[in-house]
Amino acid sequence: MPSERPRPLSSTIVLALVALLCAAGRVPAGAQTDAAAPAPCSLKDRVYTCDGAAFQKALAGARTAAIETHNVDGVARAQLTTLIVKKLGKTMAAEGTPADLIFLMVPTAQDGVVNMSSGDLGTLRIYSATPAGARAQLLWAENYSGELDMPWPAVVHGLIGQFQARFHIK
Repeated sequence: MPSERPRPLSSTIVLALVALLCAAGRVPAGAQTDAAAPAPCSLKDRVYTCDGAAFQKALAGARTAAIETHNVDGVARAQLTTLIVKKLGKTMAAEGTPADLIFLMVPTAQDGVVNMSSGDLGTLRIYSATPAGARAQLLWAENYSGELDMPWPAVVHGLIGQFQARFHIK
């Protein structure tokens, strides 16, 4: 039986295979890539430093948001809802539905140093979310400092105002 020589693949088939392989390797817009992309926030000496441009890009691409606060913190929840819906134009994710972003606002834990008159009072942290709705990657951290005896509603108001001023949100 004579041996047959393999036929060369036509250039059309080769191009089609290359296109298929390239398309299979694409990552959808907004999806997480593996370790290639640097983290938007880094922690050094108990202070987060975040990439404002990366955060603004994530914020612009987000459609829905969720809020996490203390269980009975109606003040923070109400002011965050106003910020997210009226100022940022996002929709609040229905309960049990994953959001694109998670806004966490909590008082900053005091480190027990006595005789301090001022310090960090609260933090607003904004995370991307996993498909299951849990916090994923920290995208932005905003801390608010002031007199330690400042009431929490004033801290919430100041923290949101500071965040709005930093990103020119009216």
